[in-house]
Amino acid sequence: MIPAHRSSDSAIQQQPFSGGDVYFARILVGIDFSDSSARALQVALAVGEIFASKINLIHAVPNVYGPQTYPMRTEFLRANLDRAGERMNQLVTEQPRLHGLNATTTVAYGSPVELIEQIAIEESADLIVVGSHGTSGIERLVLGSVAESILRANARPVLVVGPHCTAEQDPFRTILLATDLETTGSRPVQFARALASHAVSSHLTLLHVIEKQPHVPGLDPALFENSLRQELRRLLPSHTGLNCRPKILLEHGKPAPVILDIAKKEGASLIIVGIRHQTALSDHVPWATLSHVLRDAKCGVLVVKNSLD
Repeated sequence: MIPAHRSSDSAIQQQPFSGGDVYFARILVGIDFSDSSARALQVALAVGEIFASKINLIHAVPNVYGPQTYPMRTEFLRANLDRAGERMNQLVTEQPRLHGLNATTTVAYGSPVELIEQIAIEESADLIVVGSHGTSGIERLVLGSVAESILRANARPVLVVGPHCTAEQDPFRTILLATDLETTGSRPVQFARALASHAVSSHLTLLHVIEKQPHVPGLDPALFENSLRQELRRLLPSHTGLNCRPKILLEHGKPAPVILDIAKKEGASLIIVGIRHQTALSDHVPWATLSHVLRDAKCGVLVVKNSLD
């Protein structure tokens, strides 16, 4: 068995920000040396500097086979792993911001999804950050299968950095929580509330998109929409300790384009979406919407499962 490369960089400890009941003490970043993972790293650094996080950069080296799928010799495998480790060390050297954080690296053979999940369990990771290639032209996730698989299999919050995302110094400056009031649940609201309580953040918007008006005889559309607004307001009571007054928005249309349009208008630095953990695999609609948002968002998208199961 070829051991994984593990390295660490002693850190200058900073005063951590707990963000209320959300604290990203341990962040994992998927690295494949592509432009998308470079963007993901920049966003992870911005988050890590706020929380004084421990950041682990993870690179999964593809398994190598010889003719007729026979495993390669141990010396070749070790040399291949060493080359990947040297590349990771060079990346760390070229990122001086990592030197002020508790940075480690992991380079090992295996599947990226399985390796990230293994390290996430071993280190009790609070956040996973991955890049999205965003090459899909249809309403589904085509992220090299890695980001999609991590989102589907993992109960931890995952911050996906799309191809149009630009890293900001304060990724929690303006937060947009997009909710359908059915699959969002309480955890995404908890994250939105806690991250918006950060001192630099000054804006939090709750958005619900009405795709189709319900056809109920005698239903007053105005009363229906007013009830939805009240439900949105109940998600964030006035006593939650926020230092900003949340904006409540109710819009009509297809969810993904509306979310992206509102994010642009609000200058969102982070979009938060919630999805069901149990039904995500069998329900195509949330993934189609999420795919569109991830592909075109100008900021990172924090995906939070409703439950930890």
